[in-house]
Amino acid sequence: MRDRVDKLKEDLMAGAYPDPSLLVRQIETVFSELLIEIEEMSEKLKKSLARNRVHQAEITKLRREVAKLNKMKFGANADQKPETEDTPPQTPPGETNEQQAASAPVSPPNRDKPSKPRNRNGRGKKNYGENLELVNVDVITEDKTCPCGCGGTFFDWETKETLVCVPARFHRQVKRYAMYRCRLANDAKGAILRTKFAPAILPKTTCEHTLMAQLITARFGWYLPWHRLEKMLAAESVNLVRSTMNRWAAAIALKKLRPLFDALAKDIKFNSKRLFMDETTLPILVQGNGKTKTSYLYALHRDDHSFGGNLPPGVVYFHRPGRGMKYIHDILEGVTSVVQTDAYTGYARFGFPGTPVANITPANCWAHARRKFTDEFEFNRTPDAAEVVSIVDELYSIERDIRGKPPNARSAVRKQLASPVLNRLKERLLHMKPHHLRGSSMGKAVNYLLRHWRDLTRFVDNGFIDLDTNPVERMFKPTILLRKNALFIGSEEGGEMWAIYSSIVETCKLNGINVQKYFLWLFDSVAQGAEALDYDKLLPWNAPVECRLKSKKKQSRCDL
Repeated sequence: MRDRVDKLKEDLMAGAYPDPSLLVRQIETVFSELLIEIEEMSEKLKKSLARNRVHQAEITKLRREVAKLNKMKFGANADQKPETEDTPPQTPPGETNEQQAASAPVSPPNRDKPSKPRNRNGRGKKNYGENLELVNVDVITEDKTCPCGCGGTFFDWETKETLVCVPARFHRQVKRYAMYRCRLANDAKGAILRTKFAPAILPKTTCEHTLMAQLITARFGWYLPWHRLEKMLAAESVNLVRSTMNRWAAAIALKKLRPLFDALAKDIKFNSKRLFMDETTLPILVQGNGKTKTSYLYALHRDDHSFGGNLPPGVVYFHRPGRGMKYIHDILEGVTSVVQTDAYTGYARFGFPGTPVANITPANCWAHARRKFTDEFEFNRTPDAAEVVSIVDELYSIERDIRGKPPNARSAVRKQLASPVLNRLKERLLHMKPHHLRGSSMGKAVNYLLRHWRDLTRFVDNGFIDLDTNPVERMFKPTILLRKNALFIGSEEGGEMWAIYSSIVETCKLNGINVQKYFLWLFDSVAQGAEALDYDKLLPWNAPVECRLKSKKKQSRCDL
């Protein structure tokens, strides 16, 4: 176009257009071409701006995902109430400052726990454990006289207390069973009477109970993979390959401990007033191509401490190849209690007539709902998100005062104190909804809360329900640690073994049971009991006194 304009200019200077009509037509032609070019450039600009908006939206989305992943990996485990700036929350159109002040959340009272007084006297007295064996070692000359040879006699002791570790010792044991010549036999030579072999959980093998109790505890209680255990044993001159350890552990779990697992699952599923349920991924090896696919480990957890229940805590894991609704219904078929979960659609049919889960009372998790608003505020600093989190924090403030009280008392307090807070929260959500785009993160958070409002607020009338599903999420910390170390499972049988041992180990931890001693007692009991065995009496909370932790403090739910 620039060339056409320059050519027209040169022609005018040279007088090439004596007729004005020719000049007008030439100018119109150049002008029309110029307009066409301007329109094409305008279209290109519009497309570029549209692509730029799409890219900016994608960048914002990816930045949000990165921030979320960084928080999951490096951030605090619990969602914290966001610290807002000293600016008033945004006022929606049509609402005055007085109306906003009337609907503003009331900050909960300060509930900071009193801090322990600081020890300013240097190091305190060592306390390694009151129940540890005390061994006195006297360091003294043989003749109890001064070592310099002056002949001075013993005066007094100076003590130094330390914690000593004696590593585990392995040795080969050969049991010799006596044989006797019986004189009551009819033949002249007599008969040989043999001593019966001690019963073993895996007969006709060299699998020993103490060794397997140690290995299974290390694998599923301390989260060490088989290849690492193989190297640890090799360091002690023990030649035991990982395939043998895995084969023994699988045979014990699938052939001997499955009835115990079924008894544990039956007790937790059908004797509980309230259950928590959640799931996590578990990579499984695809035979033939060396790749992995995703399977799932479901956890069904009982913890009645929050409403003063007296049933022992426990957790049972189920391995399934997928996350579909049919697997969830298969696990929970026949359950008639409250089941508290997140808002995953696989749990959406709880309480529906004609389904295997028709008798379940559903309840959702406030921690999942609140997390959407905390993420929104941390990424976009949205004042409305901070307001919602502040109101939800009031609900948690009420719950802290009634934790451990009977269900009727909890329900009465909630109706009196929590119901007004919920009414105010719903009113604010309905007011916020038109002011946020439906596809935005804030709009999605508001719609999520309103969509699941019925199951989220069921806790008001039911004192068995808690605000969140944090107890069952803590039950997956051991699974995540073992999954990280072991990388994957080799087969469906490996997933079943994982579920059986994890259920037993974590239930032991919840009830303050020494896992290794329990397995040793369990193996001896199963080996001696044969088929006429009452597995209900072998559940972790029925373990003998010698299997219980001697320390006053129970073992943590995810102790290493």
